Amino acid sequence: MYTILLIDDEPMMLKGMKYMLEHSDIPIRSILEATGGHEAIRLLQQFGADLIVTDIRMPDMTGLELCRMLSEQFPLVPCMIVSGHDEFAYAREGLRYGVKDFLLKPLNREQFTASLRQMLRKLAEIGHPNGISTSEWREIADAWTEAVVQDHQEKRVEAEVKWLECLRYAPPSLCMIWHGIFHVALLQRAGGKLERAMDIPLLPFQGQMLEELINWVVEDLNAICEAMKLHAYSDHQKLIYNAQLYIREHYNKEISLEELASSLGYSAPYFSQWFKQKTGISYVTYRTQLRMQRAQELLLKTDKPILQIAYEVGYNDVAGFIRTFKKETEQTPTEYRKGGSL
Repeated sequence: MYTILLIDDEPMMLKGMKYMLEHSDIPIRSILEATGGHEAIRLLQQFGADLIVTDIRMPDMTGLELCRMLSEQFPLVPCMIVSGHDEFAYAREGLRYGVKDFLLKPLNREQFTASLRQMLRKLAEIGHPNGISTSEWREIADAWTEAVVQDHQEKRVEAEVKWLECLRYAPPSLCMIWHGIFHVALLQRAGGKLERAMDIPLLPFQGQMLEELINWVVEDLNAICEAMKLHAYSDHQKLIYNAQLYIREHYNKEISLEELASSLGYSAPYFSQWFKQKTGISYVTYRTQLRMQRAQELLLKTDKPILQIAYEVGYNDVAGFIRTFKKETEQTPTEYRKGGSL
């Protein structure tokens, strides 16, 4: 599925190109439209694009000026120029800025869509993220996997930042292809480290904006990380891990020890003993710590009333919340908020 950006200051021309795309066999995720160069750049920065079709003349800048800017900011995004007969020679200059094709107006539908299909086929053949070598992105995969196994958060984040930088400014379709390959590479490395097969599906990308695409990549990395940790644990470690995960997801609800243990398939006495032995604290203390951490964040980052914060972190009794908060932090919520530091 592709995102294609159309740029022309003539509404009828935009409408015509959009119609030809919508009635072609090209798999389209989204068609973006701009009437000028500056609007086009804004759309690219927000949504990205797999291919750009631009007029040679626009009110705020020429198509060649736009192509020059795009070749610097989005070097992997192919561009097609459409022009009138008297501008054909001028359009040829666009080849210096990575323009892949140029067509004459009025556009022929078959020629237009055939050219786009060819450009998209060549785009899919680009093999390495933003020009880095295969060995380089394999090193990133190795570093990320090792950081997860060693539970080294800083090195894991460092590897993730490097990978996201590889995807920066690349066409969305390429990002999805590249991360699909990276996803498989991570599972292979994780399986080797843990001596067991890893089968984590890569969920399809459903969004349109670049920020959503980045989140899709990060969420996939988090899913692999969580699965690796779970596979690495013994049965008793899995019990504690699943319990902590369950508590984190339900910390603001009144769930008894019996209910928690039952949800995990254990008796309350057995679970209580193991939880305290492995974590050093009781279930209630662990839940209280989570509630207080969240309350501290809300006090510093929002202007919500203390009564509302108490309710959001699981307390129906504000007096009980204040009492617990002061016991944990040696400050009242009001004093803590005025102090302004964790």
